[in-house]
Amino acid sequence: MCTTVARHQLWSEEGYGSFTAPPYIAFNHNVSKKPYTIAKSFNKLENALPTADIKPVALSTVTNTQNSDKCPISNPQFDSIRANHSTLASTGCTKEFCQAGRAVHTDEPRVGENRALSDVEKEAQDFLHDLHKEGFFDTEDAFRERRAQVLSEIRAGATEGKLRHHHSTSTVGGSWIQTSQELEYGLRRAWRNSRKCIMRSHCEELELCDLRNIRTSKEMAETLLLGIHKAFNRGSIQPTVFVFPPRAVNCRGPVILNHQILQFAGYEATDGSIIGDPSSVEVTKAIIELGWEPPKIRGRWDLLPLVTMAEGDKPYIAGLPADISKLVDIRHPQYTAEFERLDLKWVAFPALARLGFDIGGVQYTAAPFIGWFMDAEIGVRDLADTFRYNVLPDVVDALGLMKGGLSDEVEEFEDLPEYEKLALLSRAQAELNYAVHWSYLQAKVMMTDSLTASMKWCRYDDDFQKKNGFRLPADPYWLAPPQGSIIPLWHRGGAPNYQPKPMISKHVQDPIKAWRRERDRGYPASIPFKDLSQEVKSASILPEVRDSSLARAPLKKTTIISQLPDIQLYAETPARSGAVTKELVCPQNHSKKSIAIYYCSSGNVAEKLAGKLHKWTQKLVRNSSFISLAPSIEPLNSLKDLDSTPNNVNLLVVSSTGQGEVPENGLAFTTLCEQLLSTPPSYFSQRFDFAIFGNGDSRYSSTFNGAATRIHDLMRRLGGIPLAGGPYQGDTAVDPLPLRALKAWFTKLEPSLTTIADRQVQSPAADMVIKNRSASKVIVSVVPVDDAAQAYEDHHQQLISTLKDGTLLSTSPELNNEDPRSVLINLSISDQSFPEMSCIQLQPINAPAKVQRALSALGVEEHAKLDLPFDGESPTFKTFLTEFIDLELPFPTLDWLDSVLPTANKQDLNKDSLRNLSVPSVLERLHHHQISLPTTQKICLSMPLLRPRTYSLASSTTYTSRFHQNKTPKPTTTTTTTNPSKQKISIIAKRIPTGRFSSIYLTSSPLPSRLKYRIVDSISGPQLRSHHLSPCIIVATGAGFGPVRAFLQWRIASAVAAGATLPPLKRGVSLFVGMKECDLPLLTDVVNEALALDLIDVVDVVVSNGGKRRVQDGLGRYGGLVRRKLVGGGGMMFVCANKGAAEGVREVCEGVLGVEGMREVGERYVEEVF
Repeated sequence: MCTTVARHQLWSEEGYGSFTAPPYIAFNHNVSKKPYTIAKSFNKLENALPTADIKPVALSTVTNTQNSDKCPISNPQFDSIRANHSTLASTGCTKEFCQAGRAVHTDEPRVGENRALSDVEKEAQDFLHDLHKEGFFDTEDAFRERRAQVLSEIRAGATEGKLRHHHSTSTVGGSWIQTSQELEYGLRRAWRNSRKCIMRSHCEELELCDLRNIRTSKEMAETLLLGIHKAFNRGSIQPTVFVFPPRAVNCRGPVILNHQILQFAGYEATDGSIIGDPSSVEVTKAIIELGWEPPKIRGRWDLLPLVTMAEGDKPYIAGLPADISKLVDIRHPQYTAEFERLDLKWVAFPALARLGFDIGGVQYTAAPFIGWFMDAEIGVRDLADTFRYNVLPDVVDALGLMKGGLSDEVEEFEDLPEYEKLALLSRAQAELNYAVHWSYLQAKVMMTDSLTASMKWCRYDDDFQKKNGFRLPADPYWLAPPQGSIIPLWHRGGAPNYQPKPMISKHVQDPIKAWRRERDRGYPASIPFKDLSQEVKSASILPEVRDSSLARAPLKKTTIISQLPDIQLYAETPARSGAVTKELVCPQNHSKKSIAIYYCSSGNVAEKLAGKLHKWTQKLVRNSSFISLAPSIEPLNSLKDLDSTPNNVNLLVVSSTGQGEVPENGLAFTTLCEQLLSTPPSYFSQRFDFAIFGNGDSRYSSTFNGAATRIHDLMRRLGGIPLAGGPYQGDTAVDPLPLRALKAWFTKLEPSLTTIADRQVQSPAADMVIKNRSASKVIVSVVPVDDAAQAYEDHHQQLISTLKDGTLLSTSPELNNEDPRSVLINLSISDQSFPEMSCIQLQPINAPAKVQRALSALGVEEHAKLDLPFDGESPTFKTFLTEFIDLELPFPTLDWLDSVLPTANKQDLNKDSLRNLSVPSVLERLHHHQISLPTTQKICLSMPLLRPRTYSLASSTTYTSRFHQNKTPKPTTTTTTTNPSKQKISIIAKRIPTGRFSSIYLTSSPLPSRLKYRIVDSISGPQLRSHHLSPCIIVATGAGFGPVRAFLQWRIASAVAAGATLPPLKRGVSLFVGMKECDLPLLTDVVNEALALDLIDVVDVVVSNGGKRRVQDGLGRYGGLVRRKLVGGGGMMFVCANKGAAEGVREVCEGVLGVEGMREVGERYVEEVF
């Protein structure tokens, strides 16, 4: 075991002073009785270990310590590590040497080797014990029963075998079958224990694809490629491990010859030069030897096929499917032509294939796993390392960084002085790394950056240390990103470099050497090469990737009451008012208020916003003697004590992920809230204040700020008092980093934060009634806080105030309630400057007749005003019911009914009978009751909010029809149009019988009718604008023809402005459309006009039919055209269709173009799926 003591210089006001840093210890559990030594080092250890009670240690005090089984340097963290890890593996260090800087440590455990029976039994029991501590087993008896079963399995499989280190024959342990839940737990813990990995904060997101039933090499390849296809998910990557059968005693176990599932070939020429990846030369030679034939023209971006080898089977070679082997073209937004000449590429995702997992004595020798890249892995290492692609000198040359820097004596880059070379290489490295990240964003493939990864790891490790008293294992040489000291993690230094199990391990055998040995013993060379690039997607059987609850919460883990805040709960008793009364202990103190700021996000936007909020709050409380601020922001999962005192103020910044779900770093908090709510009585001993800023995307209207809404609801139900209503609805559709919205929310929050400082614990807000019983106890009658007014103010500020007045002009065809057709809707908007191919968000205001009906039922004058805290003038009842409320929906809750009409217990006001009625229908039931104006306002603030609907524009602002008007078309040379006068635009809407806009609003509104709108960019807009004059193939279904119509109009305007037609073979559009026969008029006018201008070379329309002929079937008949346009002609593929059709089109294109063709198309393949 080795220890390192480092000396550092610290800055102080008196000057520099030296100190001895706490020790850096690498534990070696298996050699704990060996002597220790301390090596001199200058590792960066400022934040590595707690320094309390640690005195400077002179080297002489611990050097040459002999025959000691205890570390001579005492530290509580080391004791905690030993106490919490039953099995600590070797880190490879000895008393003479520290191997922290070595890529492979000589004594690290490997998979693929025999182990003594006693070792396997111990590791299995230790693993089960860890599961037991995590609450995996419901009872002690269940744990003991499982342990006995496992030991019986191991002993039954034990046999005689050789031990690698002892070179002798002994009884070696058998194996045991782990359940899927046990295996997934082990995989996640192994990732968490991986000392070299910076991405471990995502370990609880790791999913298992259980392939332990696979027995042949061919099945290994087929099921693995299918699983990779599913986990890649078109760039939205789900980290997944694909686990094949574990190794049996005296066997090598299944293996994969590739280092990565996606690995570039490396061809060594006769002169010693290498085409491709130099690190792949040996594996490339082996795969060629197995029978693979490289492309006739070998290139540096050729992907190797996948080679799998099951236990007892020969290798199987499989070609890669196009969707996962599509490469990302590395481009730079400021150096477009330069990077195109460089022609750099990389694979879309990392998928390590040669590492195994060591879990509870079971060795998984083939367990490849997929994740996503950190940009520096590619831009600073893979492409830039001198022993890899070594492209930095080429980047220097391509970007012209040497211009003006070469003297007459210096002819080329290598002749420059070293310091100048370093300066140029550093600039090239920065631009290359930026280009890598930008390119992956454009390709819509997940990637993180070094700063974000570093920040997440530090936060994750800090949270772990706070919870457990010790840090996670870390190898600082590998953990810090390669950019060096500009990454904060570099200064963090080392943490304890120990290695717990479960762990990720290398295989004791080289798979290539193992294959050759087996071949020499008489096995066939390999199974003939099989190109799975087309048929792998149609394979019939793939074990499902389990959607385990492990991704969301610990296995079978239940709430341990002792872990909850130390509170006293008393039984509920009815109070005369009907409210619930609880007796509780209420500390009588006047301590300082404390503000804490939390965030949750799958990316880093919420964390950035929380950081900005912390700075603003810091300025606010700087001179306050009543409010303090937590020193740093924290992930929401670290908020575990909601009810510690009434003095806490919790400010939350919450992003939504997926379908409005709570991100991973907020899931533990929501689980805690739900557990507390399910533990009767669901009540906290103290109130707490909170406010939430939601960060969502209104283009996904059904899930907009879903996570913020859910967390707000949970905190309200737990007794929280919202300070600013909410949640506040930040919208990235309007502002990708919504700082203006955050500032508006904070401005609104400031008065509450300053006022709350004066709030006394024994004098809560007016919504709580206090009655003293004794000096230490109070009775609190809790009445829900009515924060609805604040919610409506937020709705006004975030949405309604951003909307402009528009006019519904006409629909084509004219509508009636039974009309099933999609409809072309013409609108008039004003004062807009927006990009082509944008979207419009429409707010379908309520019809005047329905508003009048609600006003009459409420018994109020239309010009009377509500008392709402808006900036400026409060709205009238008429405006409020017209623009704020969705009168077609029922009330979200009827809990207000008892408070506004406490005596209303008649049959016609039964909540069950009113629950599904629309707002006006409920109001009419209340009409004959006497309701005061304050009560009327309370009813209004309980109504459902009116939400916008998002549609793609179906028209171009530069287009004027030559068929219907004799006006000169407006010229177009840019993608943005500014017109101060009224503009006419169009959308296409699919008729939905109960659709709020497409049916109810359109059929009930006279023409013209007023509505509200705002323009936002479409998700695929930037790509479409980049390639709008390229040859293109367009596939659309149903209402997806809307943006296609806009695109064709834009093409028509561009052609006319150019004064000439655009030749079809160079600029033509090939159009494939699927729609109902009744909707065909929506395309005939614009298609006919484009045909007249020779802008379209193919029109293939599939009408909805009983024979189920699909739009992609027509595309397949034009394979030659597809290849010419997309591969040879640099064209664009634009697919705007439902999910099924989009997947079918992609399959056809992959079949026509193949792997290389799809790679070449790259970002020119544009999808908009609805």
